[in-house]
Amino acid sequence: MNSRPPVARWAASLLAAALVAAGVLVGPGVATATGATAAPSPGGGKPPVGGVERLVPLPGTDWAQRALISGDGRRAYIGEETQTGNRLGVVDTRSGAVLADVPIGTEHWSGTKTFSPDGRLIYLTGAGTLNIFDTTTNTVRASVPLPEQPHPDGWRVGSPYSLAVSPDGATAYVGQGGPFLDAPPNPAFLPGRLLTFSTASRTFTGETPLPTLNPRDLVLRPGGATGYLSSPEGLIRLDLTGAHPAVVGTITSPGFIDDLVLAPNGATVYAQTKPEGRIQVIDLTTDTLAATIDLNTGFRQIAGLAMNPRGTRLYVLIQTNLPSPTVAAYSTATNRPVPKEDFAEFDLEHGATLTVGPDGHTFYVTGTNYNDNPGTFLQIVSF
Repeated sequence: MNSRPPVARWAASLLAAALVAAGVLVGPGVATATGATAAPSPGGGKPPVGGVERLVPLPGTDWAQRALISGDGRRAYIGEETQTGNRLGVVDTRSGAVLADVPIGTEHWSGTKTFSPDGRLIYLTGAGTLNIFDTTTNTVRASVPLPEQPHPDGWRVGSPYSLAVSPDGATAYVGQGGPFLDAPPNPAFLPGRLLTFSTASRTFTGETPLPTLNPRDLVLRPGGATGYLSSPEGLIRLDLTGAHPAVVGTITSPGFIDDLVLAPNGATVYAQTKPEGRIQVIDLTTDTLAATIDLNTGFRQIAGLAMNPRGTRLYVLIQTNLPSPTVAAYSTATNRPVPKEDFAEFDLEHGATLTVGPDGHTFYVTGTNYNDNPGTFLQIVSF
């Protein structure tokens, strides 16, 4: 399948490391992918390393969620859905070795994940739990059931899709969809809620009703005073300064907003809208729509969004036709495409998720092959 000489890509990685050391590139602790933040590097201020290019098999995995990358760039953590449940895979990004496959739950669904601010923990949602994973020992420290969600008889409780941790690490926020009646062709839904979780006591301490049936992605601005939640009703602003979150209002018109990418400086959020395939660029200093990027993907699926640590490029993973997907690059200064920086040389037929490593020059893409070399994989490429 696709390949090209690695010399240019290694040169880019070395240049990135030098720029980080010189303070030109933003280091760990900045947004690297949708709804996620890179963990701080434990390396005493050393620049993060890039992943070594390879296709890493994930045996027994039906679907692989987006990889979280440690702040030093040496570990990838991947939610894996299997026939017997879900687990968290730990991959050495330098050797490609799978260091651990840790069972998380019995449901065939792997939820949202995020690092604690110090990178020592990963919080991850299950169908009815908030789980706490220790990155030092690769073990699950706790699995805390979500508080009971009141619902009418015969209805089902909603799933937890949204997750974020405050910058001080004291609080986790879990957005849970509303109860629903699964009765096609006329299902019914009730509003969702935002749960507040104390990381010190490992208990849920409160909940906030939400003006949406389906809370999706959640990002917090630097300082942790304000959060933004995507939903079919638009982008919801949250005041997080009180004991429990308060809904300030919905700052965009109704329309299904899913994935969010927060700029490293916290001044802008990029919101993917479905199904029309656009990115809303929202100025968070004024809570106004600053621009709209039309991705012009037609019927091709947008599989994921990510941003480089400097905040200068937005990357969009697009399901193009075989032999591989494409990552399209956009300038955040102009909100226009940068075709010469597009990347399509993957050894995957279908890409599912996209992460940019903390070095700023490594893509981590999960995906599947059905024809050539069938299976589920993590592909690491330098660009």
